[in-house]
Amino acid sequence: MKIVFCIDDNPRYLLLLKAAVRSLRALHGSDVPCLCVYAGQDGSVVDALENEAVPLARYTPRLLPELLPQRARRCVGCFLKLELALVPELKDDDFALYCDADVLFYRAVTELLNIRPGYMGMAREATAPFFHEHQRLGYQFRERNYTVPMPFPIWTFSSGVALFNLRRLRRRDLIDHFLAFSLQHAENIGNFDQSLLNYFFGKRIMRLPDRWNRPPYQHDCQETAHIVHFHGPKPWDKNAFPELRINCFEAMRAVWMGYLREDELEQLKHF
Repeated sequence: MKIVFCIDDNPRYLLLLKAAVRSLRALHGSDVPCLCVYAGQDGSVVDALENEAVPLARYTPRLLPELLPQRARRCVGCFLKLELALVPELKDDDFALYCDADVLFYRAVTELLNIRPGYMGMAREATAPFFHEHQRLGYQFRERNYTVPMPFPIWTFSSGVALFNLRRLRRRDLIDHFLAFSLQHAENIGNFDQSLLNYFFGKRIMRLPDRWNRPPYQHDCQETAHIVHFHGPKPWDKNAFPELRINCFEAMRAVWMGYLREDELEQLKHF
């Protein structure tokens, strides 16, 4: 099973991706199967990924930036995960483990790679349950109308680490239905790509144990985490989200920094 990352041309996400891949390879070796799905146009990003020996899939998404709300365009790379079932480089893969670029592989993920969800598997969002104002949402696909009943209320699953059943998503045009739904409800989303997945798939999402997506601000992160997810403050943040730079944040930040070269550490000063 491939471990898949998605980025655009934001230099911060390129640096995050480098640290994520290095931490993954430190645990599983240099031949661990990974892939970066890239929707940008910056040749320097392509060169950097080649120098890092990260296999690259250049992809033009259906959810183009201009089709998304303005506030969502700063993290276009996150939306690429919604289309993994359509990426040509994954056409022969039945399953894929997607991880946001801002993760740190802290312990082995072999056990996670052996899980086979019916649709997808994600851990619970660590902050709060998610309550939405809609009991159902309709959408149109190929001139027919469909309704998605909301599992009201639902807990939010975090899309920062998501185990996708690509084979299931390709069956019966499910991925096309989902993208049609996503385009028509882009303005209704609260938390970008994560909300779209929660809205559409709801109770079909398998809950993964917390250790596969553990924020560093959780008190037990050092003891339990296999994948650390910096989904609040990034490792270079010194002022943002002071309420979340607690517990294991500094310790996990130090581990993350250890995967960077001197020139990359210098780069952080400009973020």
